[in-house]
Amino acid sequence: MVIHSDDNRAGSPLRRAQSVSITEVGPRDGLQNETRLMPSDEKTELIERLAGAGCTEIEITSFTHPKWIPALADAEEVARATGRLGITRFGLVPNRRGLERALAAGVEGVTLVMSASEGHNRANLNRSVQASLNDLSALHEEARAAGLVTRVSLSVVFGCPFDGAADLDKVVRLATRLAKAGADRIGLCDTVGMANPLQVEAFCRRLMEELPEVDFELHLHDTRGLALANAYAGWRVGIRRFDGAVGGLGGCPFAPGASGNVATEALDAMFAAMGVDTGLSAQALGPIGADLVRWRDCAPPQGLDASA
Repeated sequence: MVIHSDDNRAGSPLRRAQSVSITEVGPRDGLQNETRLMPSDEKTELIERLAGAGCTEIEITSFTHPKWIPALADAEEVARATGRLGITRFGLVPNRRGLERALAAGVEGVTLVMSASEGHNRANLNRSVQASLNDLSALHEEARAAGLVTRVSLSVVFGCPFDGAADLDKVVRLATRLAKAGADRIGLCDTVGMANPLQVEAFCRRLMEELPEVDFELHLHDTRGLALANAYAGWRVGIRRFDGAVGGLGGCPFAPGASGNVATEALDAMFAAMGVDTGLSAQALGPIGADLVRWRDCAPPQGLDASA
């Protein structure tokens, strides 16, 4: 039986649905903060296994300068090795040079990024929010013209380690400007896990009411153990796209206190228990997550051997 919210108030953005989409971000967000580097062939194996588990959208890497994210310095190599999987492979793009690299690498999609706060935007992208808005609009147009699937990731929506409490009105203004620039998928990111379910519900409801043409996504970190509760709160008011990282790995090098993402297998298990289809295989995801956690925790390196 599929469970639906009983929220039928006039004007509610709730969309009754029997399925959700989960974009797998583990190969990018899950690995970017690890001090131990995963070899390129093991990253390729990880991505192949995730595709085999039913993941149709995977953020495979970040086209960021290797000086800033050494763990993902092999972006082009990973992109070349995963080019025949028949999925949408996203690369995170922080600037024009990143977009140029993504286009040359042949990925099918890009995740464009900026922050909802000045402090995090300067720490993460070394520019003001206004400058990022200007740059992102142009990059979005170029990516679309090149035939790429695009999504915009808006960081620290629910609270910032530098600037403090979230400002919903500011988030709405930023999302409105992004929408006017053509962004039809906008990720609301709880970058350091500061959100709570009531806040997520209020933010998502307001944004969906004001920008019904935008497909909002939730990107949640589990710093305080609230990621699943926050995902459920978003689902209750109509969010149907979520990011997950297999094994619950992740973190942001430029956001103090950021912990791992909500685990893809945990999201899948919650929605499956509710009768909501994700299109993923729990039987395949579980071993991948376990292997990845073992890789992180074990020394000496033991790779991602599924038989381990």
